[in-house]
Amino acid sequence: MGARRRVRPHHPNRRRFARFAVSIPTRTKTKAMPNASILIVTQWYKPELIGTAFYSADLGAWLAEQGFDAQVLTNRPSYPTNAVFPDYRDGRHDRETLNGVSVRRLPTRVAGGGGALARIVCEIHFFAQGLLRGGLRRPSRPLTVISFCPSIMATCLGWLRPKRGGRHLAVVHDIQSGMASGLGMIHAGGLVRLIRALEQFGLNRADQIVVLTEEMAAALRKIGVTRPITVLPIWVDLLSVYPMPWPASDGRLTLLYSGNLGRKQGLWQLIDLADALRDRADKVEIVIRGRGNQEADLRQSAQTRGLTNVRFEDLLPSERFNEGLAQGHVHLVPQEPDAADFAVPSKVYNIMAAGRPFIAMARPGSTLWRLAEETSAFTCVQPDDAAAMAAEAMRFADDPARCVQFGDRGRQYVETHVARDTILTHYLELAGTERG
Repeated sequence: MGARRRVRPHHPNRRRFARFAVSIPTRTKTKAMPNASILIVTQWYKPELIGTAFYSADLGAWLAEQGFDAQVLTNRPSYPTNAVFPDYRDGRHDRETLNGVSVRRLPTRVAGGGGALARIVCEIHFFAQGLLRGGLRRPSRPLTVISFCPSIMATCLGWLRPKRGGRHLAVVHDIQSGMASGLGMIHAGGLVRLIRALEQFGLNRADQIVVLTEEMAAALRKIGVTRPITVLPIWVDLLSVYPMPWPASDGRLTLLYSGNLGRKQGLWQLIDLADALRDRADKVEIVIRGRGNQEADLRQSAQTRGLTNVRFEDLLPSERFNEGLAQGHVHLVPQEPDAADFAVPSKVYNIMAAGRPFIAMARPGSTLWRLAEETSAFTCVQPDDAAAMAAEAMRFADDPARCVQFGDRGRQYVETHVARDTILTHYLELAGTERG
């Protein structure tokens, strides 16, 4: 990590929130080995804004910064709208360079809300297109491949890509069989067994696996994965995400959810929270920002209940990501409780890096619950307890200094434990890729 400079941002609302100092590292760069190429295989990549796409694109940009020949094999962007983005439908951007990364996109099939079986068909389509169009001639293959799951078919495709003697690092953000079962997306036992068999096959052909939590590692062992597994948290680019001035306030606390409006987020809890706070609209406002297949249901539920303290917004463009994080006094991190062991909300470290506290819905003993105890940077309440969520929100609303204290602790934690250079250097070590 390079030298640090002290930044003390101006605070527009000094009576409500204290001024504070943050430490922002300068960017460092190391030299890659000559002609070192690394291929990222992922279904999700920039310009998609959230989920795995955010991190696969950030990894690609970082590798290019380090001097590697960074390449990507991916789909045409569609997430979370379930339709290929208009500018990419005709294939004219199937080959492009983004932030120094050579991106190769494949003809894409989208699920269109067709459920788990339709998603599996889309993933098999991605795998088949990768075989047909991905350039599998041995001389063109890279020495190192990093694949992202979801989907497991990206991991299977990544196994076929390295040169002989090369290395394949599989990064698991979601365990699809557990997610599908926990969310009730698949009721046929045979289909669950098929997904587990694909996970076992694909992951057991990786040289090294990275997961986000010990619970995810245990879940993979349970389904028969025997390859080496390393637990590494999601990373944060501390130069791109940093504390900004607290938003001007009319005396109300802004509770912000930003991200995918999908099933695994357990977003009905936000509507229940708004209902529990309906009589405190003068003190608390809830903002739900994002897109996804649950958006229409959430809007309808808020309208049916007559909630005037909840507002829906679209996602901000990527260049306003840090600004968007700063627009909430306190963030909300709901989860579907039955799927929490198979995925971790990636947004939590970015929220902490932005110097903002959050309220997470998590079970005692879970990864998020333990992290809250370790950091004292956010609070946890048990899922489906709207009264407890409302009480935590009012504690923050009545004590702005508490927001600042929690935010400062979160920033300090991510600087120490999840800085981008630190985590991604571990990735290179696990992939067997050296730097000069």
